[in-house]
Amino acid sequence: MKEFINNLFQTSSERIKNPLIYSFIFSSFFFNWKTILTLLFSSKNIEDRIEYVSICYIDTDKSLYYPLYFSLFYVIVLPYLMWLFEKIVEKAKTGRKENLYSEQILEFKGKKMIAKAEREYEEEKAGNVELSDLNNRILELQTENDDRKKQVDVLKIDLNELRKEKNKLEQFISLDTNESNEFTDSEKKELEVEYNEFIKTESSTYFENIGSEISQFKSIPKGIDVIIIEKLIYSGIIKRVDDEENNRVYYILTRKGRYFWKKYVLSKNVLTKEEVDKRDELPF
Repeated sequence: MKEFINNLFQTSSERIKNPLIYSFIFSSFFFNWKTILTLLFSSKNIEDRIEYVSICYIDTDKSLYYPLYFSLFYVIVLPYLMWLFEKIVEKAKTGRKENLYSEQILEFKGKKMIAKAEREYEEEKAGNVELSDLNNRILELQTENDDRKKQVDVLKIDLNELRKEKNKLEQFISLDTNESNEFTDSEKKELEVEYNEFIKTESSTYFENIGSEISQFKSIPKGIDVIIIEKLIYSGIIKRVDDEENNRVYYILTRKGRYFWKKYVLSKNVLTKEEVDKRDELPF
C-alpha cells in the first residue's frame, strides 16, 4: 500500500511538472478562485457549499475553456512571442551598434580629410620643387627601365636564335655521326675498290675542295659545277640536308664519304715549314 501511494505521488508529481498540466492547474485556480475559496472556507455545510457554488459560480467557459486556452497560449504561443521579443531586442541592439560604428567611421573619414588637407597645405607651403624633381627622377627611371626591357627583349631574341642555331648544329652533327665509322673487312674491301675507281674519275679532282668545305662549314665551295655535286650525291659520298625553317641547305659526308675523305687526306703529302718558306722565296 505504501509503495502504491509513493508511485501515485511520483506519477502525479511528474505530470504536474508538465508545462501544459502545470499551466492548466494554475489558470484553473486563477479563473475559479471564488469557487475554490467558497468550497474551502465557507461557514455552510458541504452540501450547501456545493449547491451554492453550482448555482452561482459554475461556468463552463471559466471552469474549462479559459484555463485550457491559457494553457495552450502559455505552452505554444508564449515561446514564440518571447522569441519574437528577443529578435526585436537583438535587432535594436544591432542597429544601435551599427549607428555607433557609422558615427566612428564618419569621424575617421573626417580626420582623414583633415590630414589630407594638412598634407596638401604643407606641400604647397614647402613648394613644388622637390615634388617636381621626384617626378623627373621617376620619369628617368621609367625610361631606363623601358630601355632595359627592350635590351632584354633583344637579348632574348638573340638567345632564341642562338639556341635554334645550336639545335640545328646538333642535328647536323648527329646526322654526321649517327652512322658508325666501323667497317667489316668485307665492307673495307668493297670501299677500297670503289675508292680506287672514284680516284680515277673527273669528280675526284674536286673532292679536295668539296671535302674540306663540307668538313669545316657544311657547305659547298663556290664555283663548283652543279653536275659534280649531283654526281657525288648519287654516288653516296655526300648528302644534302634541307633546312626548311631557315631556307638553307647543308651538306654532310656520308659514311662512305667519310671513309673516302679519310683515305684521301692520309694519302696527301704535307710540306714542312722549310719547304714552304723555300717555295715562297722562288721568283716565279
